[in-house]
Amino acid sequence: MGVDIALDLRRTVEPDRVHRSVYTDPGIFELEMDRIFNKVWTYVGHESQVKKVGDYWTVQIGRQPMLMVRHSDRSVRVLYNRCPHRGAMLYGDRNGNVGKGIICSYHSWQFDTDGRCKAIPLDKGYVGTRLSLDNPDCSMKAAPRVASYRGFVFASLSAEGPSLEEWLGPRSEEH
Repeated sequence: MGVDIALDLRRTVEPDRVHRSVYTDPGIFELEMDRIFNKVWTYVGHESQVKKVGDYWTVQIGRQPMLMVRHSDRSVRVLYNRCPHRGAMLYGDRNGNVGKGIICSYHSWQFDTDGRCKAIPLDKGYVGTRLSLDNPDCSMKAAPRVASYRGFVFASLSAEGPSLEEWLGPRSEEH
């Protein structure tokens, strides 16, 4: 998707209207996923939505199901809502509490609220494979960047880019 699509996009937006293809064209949708949702800061929730340790709130960033969860150190983590083993979604409910930890209903892998793998059932079957507690690939994947502004939690799927404060822009003086 090169210069041609950028020129086509300019033709779809006029001062008083937007062409309907902006909302329906698969190519434009893919550009939005790549240039917007995979790169910018996205609001995922407020810290008050996860008050107690283990409380979680689910959200979607682009195509990615995410899990905002209160960790045992009281920090708020944003993790991909997928088990690293087979990719099963971990929580389908909008919100709740994970109890003693995050458990995948598919093969019962267990994770701490920071995403670290705590237990792999039937681990004897994985002897000699890369599947082990000390392999970071077996832990839940965290959003590359997470930041909070006045309790509002944002995450970015990109490890690079402006900080949240730069993204939000200058603050006006409070009166």
